[in-house]
Amino acid sequence: MLIYVISLLQHADRREHLAGAFDAAGLRAEWIEAVDGRTVALDEIVRRGSYPRAGSHALTPTQYGCYLSHVKCWQAFLESGAPLVAIFEDDVHLAEDIGVFLEQAESWFPEDADVVKLETCLQPVRLESCSVDTVFGRELFRLRSRHLGAAAYILSRKGARKLLENSDKLAMGVDAVMFNPRPRLKHEMINYQIDPAICIQDDIAYRCGLPRLGYCSNNPVPRSRKSCGTNAVEYARYVVCDGLRRLRLWLRYRTGGYRKRVIDFRQRPASSCKRPSPRYKTAMQSRSIP
Repeated sequence: MLIYVISLLQHADRREHLAGAFDAAGLRAEWIEAVDGRTVALDEIVRRGSYPRAGSHALTPTQYGCYLSHVKCWQAFLESGAPLVAIFEDDVHLAEDIGVFLEQAESWFPEDADVVKLETCLQPVRLESCSVDTVFGRELFRLRSRHLGAAAYILSRKGARKLLENSDKLAMGVDAVMFNPRPRLKHEMINYQIDPAICIQDDIAYRCGLPRLGYCSNNPVPRSRKSCGTNAVEYARYVVCDGLRRLRLWLRYRTGGYRKRVIDFRQRPASSCKRPSPRYKTAMQSRSIP
């Protein structure tokens, strides 16, 4: 399977750790050099962003670089011709069964899915009440709410095209564009979630009993500012539209029977994994890949 890992060149310790994890799982990853937002001119960030449009965010250099790094992966993936790609950031912990999980991804990846989220941020999320499949001992649910973080996911070709079209102007962080149904974007994403998660970022891994690798910075990244627009009319229109979107999501949550839960991370050995249920296997080989 095609695997991309986003990493800055100077993060040699992260690359060494993750390369060892992939080697142990029998996987080969391609390293995508991350965009260092600190080296990008401020006027370019302003030009590519949609701030100060009401509801948009003034991206910090770190957020801007992270977003463009994922864009590089999406573009390279579409150029590759592969049906699926797994994309990781370099500060993640991997479960022990990541190898068998990714090797068989084409057999269980839902046909309608844009993205399958592999990580957890240990936030309460809403899932459909019943899983669509059990994949090597982990359940696969349709994700119906926000679940921020973009450190580990599997992406389809149609999902990559949607994300690129949603990114003509950068109005918020990349994880909000991918995993938050509230913003008004050109295309709504069809997201799924693996439970328990198969990846977790280092800065919260200690909450699952894992040793800290020390990758997170001691200097907190400043939060991006949310714009109130350039005038009162624009802001009032945004408030009304955003309120309607909140109401629609609230009604969907109340009437859809969705389950609210915190996705756990579990390191499950490959020997205990079950094969996916045949009735949910998608015929990826029979699809015509555009």
